[in-house]
Amino acid sequence: SHASIAAHTMSAAPQAMPNARPLDDVSNIIDLDALHKELEQARSNVEMWMARRELSMKEQVAVHKTNMAVAEEEYVSLVEREKDLATAAEELARRQEYQQAELDALQEEAAQAKELGEDLPQQLQVLREQVTTEKDEVEREQTKVKGDEMVKAQMLQAHLSAVDLYRDRLGLRFEIGDAEELRFFYRHVDPADHEREFMVAVRVVDTGGYELMDCDPDMGDAAQRLLAECNRTDNLSGFVRGVRKLFRASVAEEEVAAAAAALREKAKVSAPSYAPADEPEPEPEP
Repeated sequence: SHASIAAHTMSAAPQAMPNARPLDDVSNIIDLDALHKELEQARSNVEMWMARRELSMKEQVAVHKTNMAVAEEEYVSLVEREKDLATAAEELARRQEYQQAELDALQEEAAQAKELGEDLPQQLQVLREQVTTEKDEVEREQTKVKGDEMVKAQMLQAHLSAVDLYRDRLGLRFEIGDAEELRFFYRHVDPADHEREFMVAVRVVDTGGYELMDCDPDMGDAAQRLLAECNRTDNLSGFVRGVRKLFRASVAEEEVAAAAAALREKAKVSAPSYAPADEPEPEPEP
């Protein structure tokens, strides 16, 4: 019957309880010490990994800063080098242009001197004969007139006639000053201003030869040495050409000095300024 079956069940249930394991006794199932050690080991491994990772990031940041500093120094060096090369190129171009202009001027002067030299001897001979004839006529007509002033006037007139040949070819102009000095005015000397005039003045002395009265611009001892050579050789045309060369050399020095000053001013104006690059901020430590 159903009642007997229930009773049998109730009586049989307590017999199975002694074989069951208690639920709160887990020490036999899980080793808590071992688990704690594993957790500590895992945490130690994680912390070591994080420390290595942080150290690696700091090293990378330091390497990056070093590379940025080196790159910035190289950039500044390249910019300075480029500026120096540009300045040197401009100066070289200017020097080549000046040398070419000087070469052209020398070639022109050589051609003019050659042309003048071919015609000068015959024309000088004619002038000498003319001077001699005029001198004889003056002596016959004015036998009573003697003195230094007449001799000086004759010599000046003879030289004025001779140097007329230079006027058109070399841009020369001649005048007689108040002290009877012979003034030579030069043009076509300054390539930047062909009408600019340079001047030298000489005067005939009683003992023969010439003395220097004026020179603009002043050529100093160089003009005196040319005049001494002229008095020694009696070659006034050589003195005139020599003074022209002195004036040309003076103009060339002015051009070189002006070009150098312009380059220095240009370099000051065009010099770039560089702001220091911002360094990356360090990452916050964990």
